[in-house]
Formats: sequence, structure tokens, C-alpha cells
Amino acid sequence: PISCCAIYHSTAGLLLTMGEPMKKDIFGQDEEIFESSPPLDWGWLCTPRIPCAAAPTKNPPFYKVNALMPWGVAIVMGFQHALAMLGGIVSVPIIVGGPFDAQLSNAEIQYLISAGLISSGLLSMIQIYRFKLGNTGYYMGTGLVSVLGTSFTFVPIARTSIDFMMKEDSSNPCKSDVDCKMTWATFGRVEAGVTNERQCNLVSGMCKFSGQEAYGAFLGTCCFCALLEIALSFMPRAQLRRIFPPVVTGVCVLLIGVALTGTGIKYWGGGAFCADHASKRKLTTVGKSYPGDLTGDSKATPVKLSTYVSTSPCAPGCPKELSGVCSYTGPKYDKASDTTKGDVTICERFSDLPGTFMANAEEKRNPDISWQKCTDNGQVVLPFGAAEYVGLGFSVFMVLLISEVFGSPFVRNSQVAIALLAGFAISALARYPMPGNAPDLKYVTNDKINKAPGITFLWVKTFPLSVYVPAIIPTMIGFIITTVESVGDITASAEASRVDQDGLLDSRVQGGLLTDGLASLLSGLLTVLPNTTFSQNNGVISLTRCANKRAGYCCCGFLVIFGVIAKIAAIINSIPYCILGGMTTFLFVNIVVSGIKILGPELSVRRSRFIVASALAIGIGVALVPHWGNNDLIRPGKG
Repeated sequence: PISCCAIYHSTAGLLLTMGEPMKKDIFGQDEEIFESSPPLDWGWLCTPRIPCAAAPTKNPPFYKVNALMPWGVAIVMGFQHALAMLGGIVSVPIIVGGPFDAQLSNAEIQYLISAGLISSGLLSMIQIYRFKLGNTGYYMGTGLVSVLGTSFTFVPIARTSIDFMMKEDSSNPCKSDVDCKMTWATFGRVEAGVTNERQCNLVSGMCKFSGQEAYGAFLGTCCFCALLEIALSFMPRAQLRRIFPPVVTGVCVLLIGVALTGTGIKYWGGGAFCADHASKRKLTTVGKSYPGDLTGDSKATPVKLSTYVSTSPCAPGCPKELSGVCSYTGPKYDKASDTTKGDVTICERFSDLPGTFMANAEEKRNPDISWQKCTDNGQVVLPFGAAEYVGLGFSVFMVLLISEVFGSPFVRNSQVAIALLAGFAISALARYPMPGNAPDLKYVTNDKINKAPGITFLWVKTFPLSVYVPAIIPTMIGFIITTVESVGDITASAEASRVDQDGLLDSRVQGGLLTDGLASLLSGLLTVLPNTTFSQNNGVISLTRCANKRAGYCCCGFLVIFGVIAKIAAIINSIPYCILGGMTTFLFVNIVVSGIKILGPELSVRRSRFIVASALAIGIGVALVPHWGNNDLIRPGKG
């Protein structure tokens, strides 16, 4: 009997014996020459690393861009590229569409995950294929394994824009939140919007913008601003670097990474909202102070309420139903000032915090269901920074470290996806013990997976497109940053692919930037944030020694398949926030490293060091203390 393995090796051997280079491939162009491909060293690809061991004396084969790689090998290599892209693509919709940003539903977030994967696969095909625009001398695409993905650069811009817009009044009048349910039509199909908590401004009688409207407005803004990158693509590479020098773009990239790393740490600790309100969930009430000693005697004996009248609900001590929510300290006599200092009551505050989980009377009395604690970690609801959350997130980090030290080239190329899946598996097996006979709580539930459809595609859900004018300038700055980043990424891809000396580098950069701009415009119409060239694939090319376009096409196919199978998006959306935080923190800090790498050669010049220091002083300072500019630096107008 003839085995599939024998057929495979016979096909590979036939390709190796072809003496004449071929001029045409199903995915190629007439001007490109396709060469025969050497066999893959499977042992090298799958053998784990041994630290401190001698490096192999013979390097495995290098698969050139246009080599006729066997499709079986291309599928394996393409799968690695797809896994390298997975973590970055799925993180953006989970963060931007989360319950404390755009407040989209689970179904909408799962759709955006699928749409991001599908659009990445489809748009990357244009980038990899590369074709000439008639007789203009311009190109579309790089002709390299340059895979597009949802850009992290626009995440802070999107979050800020959506936050501001959801606080603004629209032109729709209302008397209650129900009046703010907006509908819109797409392709003749009417989409029913949702109502966010407190969307109706009872003071002005007007509806605030919903999360769907705000997200759609940012998509429309990105479509408009993407025209800038399209225009910049026709500018020579050297001129681009003069207009936007590394000292500027490096600082921007570094600061974006710093802001995003902070977001990743918040998710690692349990969630962004509970992190932001960890210091705000306590309300401290201090009673009135009186002259003299009203505590009973000058030795400050226990308080006598007949002498000191307290307004605290806890005096002279917190009742049982408030013991877990409030703490009470009685009045104290200060001998130096001969004054009785008022009593102090510290309680969790509920009524004045925004959100969709408004506490009722029972929640105010029961600290175990306090909504200020972190949600979206399955059934387990704990305060921010709980040891359980940090430990689960650290499991992702440990898998990343182990795979980097001991992993084979295949594992190291796929380490982010492997670490995410490993952390997900650990959290699915983990349980949070409950006292008594109560069942243990799960960190992962099947609710989202069971409710998800089997398959999905683009435009299953849509958002009302518009342009949010205040976001235009920040978004254009974002496109300038991604333009300069893409120049570096494409140049690095050409070097890793060993085609940087073929005389086509400038046209590859021009074609790549044009595709980035067009893809960002199209991605807005495909309901996802801008798609730009990712740098992860450069590392995959270097490690696997495979720059072959067939591997790129297989990567695109896997991304589309991952997106079409809606259950995959539901599984990703079921990952606890603490696990997601462990992975995104690693991804986001790599952006910081990229910024440092861009700045590296520039820091040898004193003038550049001064510019960088001045920019980082404010940029990092505001990232660490974001409310610094919200106090006395901004005063209301007088008169």
C-alpha cells in the first residue's frame, strides 16, 4: 500500500529534481522567478532547545520568498504565523468593546473577534501577493510574508474617544433610558441598538451616545484618516524619515506601549474597571470635632454617646450586616489642642459610581457581592489584585519564559498563543473554594460558548458609521506613527527574507504602505479597527528560516478559518481577564521595547537625548498619574 507520507515525499522529490526555474505560479506574477525548494528539516523544527548546549554546526535550509515549497510544509509554517498573530488580533476588541469602554454585548465582542481574524486574513493576502498598478510604476503589497493585524496604536485613541463621546449629549430627546434605543439600517437590514445604563441625561433631557454609536463613529473617523497613510505611501522612504525622524516616532511608540502595558497589568489584576476604582470604592466620613474632652475622661476611654453625638450608622460599632463593608473608629481626645476629634467611618461607596451593576440594598449589606470587585473572571468575584488573579496571570508568563528557554523553533514561534491556551486550560481546571457545603466557583464557564452560533462572517453585526471630529487629529497622528512603524517592519521583513539587496526595497515599502492605508480604510467598513503590518512575523521568518509566500497564504487561510468558526471567538471571549492580562502585558511591553529600539541609535546625540527626556517626562508622568491634568491646570471660565 502507498502511504500518504510516501506520496508527500515523492512530490517533494519531484520538485527537487526540476532543473529549470519556473516562471509562473498560481499565486505569482509574470515578472517573478520561482525556484525549487529544499526539503524541510523536521528534526530541527521540533527539537527543544538545551540551554548552554553548543549550537548546531549545520544550519537548516532557508526557504526563499518565491521558492516552490511543498504545500504540506507551507501549511505547517503558515500555522505558526497564524498563531503568532492570534494574541494581538483578539486582544483589541476585548479591550475596546469591554463593559467599561464601549459596553458592547458579549455577542458583539465575539463578532468583533471573528471579524478581526477574517479581515486580517483577507487583507493580508493583498499585502503578500503584490501587483503593479498598471503602468504607473507603483505597487500594491510588499510581496513578502507581511501579515496585517488590528493595530495596538489606535487602542488608547479609541478608548479615549469612545469614553468622551459616550458622555456627550446627542440630538435625541429622552425622558428615560428606554427612549435612547437607536436603530440603524445596513444593507437593508434594520439593526436594533441597545440602551446603556444612565444613557438618558435627565438634566438636559437628551440621550448620550451609546457604545455602538461611539464605536461606529471611531470606525468612520479611521476610514477618513486612513487617506493620510494612502497619501504618504507615495512619498519616498528617505523623505518620510526626514519628516518623521526616529526621535519622534520612537517616543510615540514607547509612550503608546507604556499606556497599554498599564492596561495589561490592570487586566492581570482582575479587570480595568475595578483597578481604576480600587482607591475610589471607599468613602470616608469624619464626624464633627468639639473643644474639650467629650470622650469620658482625658485618657480617652470608650466613647459615651450621651456626651458625644455621632451621626455615623456604625456608632458605637458596626452592626453585623455592615461589618464587612464598613469600619468604625470612635472619637479621640487630643490633649495638645484640647479637642475631641470626630469619629471616622470608612464604607464602600455604591450609589455614586457609574456602571451597569448598580447595587441594591441587599448588595450594600453583603460584601460578598459588592460590584466594585472584579468581574469577568468566570464565577469568581474578588477585589483587584487578589492573589488568585495574579497567580493565574503569572501562569501565562511562566509558560512564555519556559517556551523561550527550552522551546523548539516551532514552539517559540507560537509561544504567545501556546501560553494563552495553557493559561486558559489552567484557569478552566482551577476552582475557588467556598466555605461550608457550597460548590466551588469556576474561573471559566460555558455560557458564552453555548450561546455562540456555529459559524459567522463579516457584517453579521454592524455599527452606525459617522465621523467624530475631536478624534480626527489624534487618529491622524496614529496613522503617521503606524506609517513610520510599517517602514521599519517592511524593511526588517525584507532583511529577514534576504531580499533587501534585490533593488525592490523602495517599491516594497511603497506598496506595503499603500496596502496598509487601503486596508485600514477597508477594515473600518469591515467593522474592525485599522489593520497595519505586524512585526511578529519578522521573528517567525528569522527563527524558521522560511520567508516563503506560500506559508503566508496558508497563514491567511488559517486566520479566516479561525474567524468563520464562531465558537473559537466565543472560547477566546471566555478567557478570564486575569489570563488575558498576563498575555497582553507581555505583548504591550514589546511595544515599549520597539520604541526603545527605534530610539537606540538616536540617543548618542545630546540634542536627541534632551528631546526624548523632555517628551518622556510629561508622557510617562501622565501615564502614571493620569489625573494630573484634571485639577488646577484646568479652571472654568469666569464672567
